[in-house]
Amino acid sequence: MRGITLLAIWLCALGLASPSFAETQDPAGSEERLAQDRRRLVADNLPLAEAEAKAFWPLYARFEQDLSALTQRRRGIINQFGENYDDMTETMAKQITLEQLDYQEARLKLMKAYWPKFDKVLPPKKLARFYQIEARIRAAIDAEIAERIPLIQ
Repeated sequence: MRGITLLAIWLCALGLASPSFAETQDPAGSEERLAQDRRRLVADNLPLAEAEAKAFWPLYARFEQDLSALTQRRRGIINQFGENYDDMTETMAKQITLEQLDYQEARLKLMKAYWPKFDKVLPPKKLARFYQIEARIRAAIDAEIAERIPLIQ
């Protein structure tokens, strides 16, 4: 799944893991290219029969929209960290940490909320495989972001 590294790089390009933590302008279409790369990773690693694909991809599009909202939320947390990094107060560190935990909880909640929906369109082994693919994508992105964000001093 080399493509997962590509996805992590795209997130960096979108400003989610910018070393300077500056708010970045997205190049035209970069969000859509990121979504296309993510869909390609899923498609390349999740073989679907025609009937499964017809049911899966529209549902995946809705999932992707909800996931995108969480990505924007995470971007805000990272930007908040960057804006306050040099003058980080105890209060701000606590607030950012709690927001990050809330983000992680919301992402898990999203994955749980979509489980019964995907369960209606995919057999159990393919659904498990899809969730494994999503976990690998998330792990690659998380690792890239963690590597680029310095520890609080």
